[in-house]
Amino acid sequence: MMEPTIKAVFDSCQPNTQETLLTIRQWIFDIANTSESIGTIDECLKWGEPSYLTHTPKSGTSLRLSPLKFNPQKYGLFVHCQTRLIEEFRLVYPDLDYDKNRGILFDSHDPIDEELIKQFIFAALTYQLRKKR
Repeated sequence: MMEPTIKAVFDSCQPNTQETLLTIRQWIFDIANTSESIGTIDECLKWGEPSYLTHTPKSGTSLRLSPLKFNPQKYGLFVHCQTRLIEEFRLVYPDLDYDKNRGILFDSHDPIDEELIKQFIFAALTYQLRKKR
């Protein structure tokens, strides 16, 4: 069940963007549920955006979903700016649209790249595990 304040954020999105963000939200929970190393996910609002944090164990960094304020048909998957996740993804996917070192940007009119997004989600939710190695 989604908290009313979080649901309100999704409800305020453009229909295409909302559908895509809700799909990605489900993938976050699905990926966490299929990996014992990720564990429990907490869903909350950070900076008014739906955010997902690993709770037990603290295996990853926070992941945020957000439509872009300047173009609500676009959305981003954002991580903490001090992680190396965006830098790592730029090496493998140089042609993606990045928001500095904070996130990857997508257009809700384009087909959703499920494999890429799931890879990014897994990388974010396991970031602390890889960092410790």
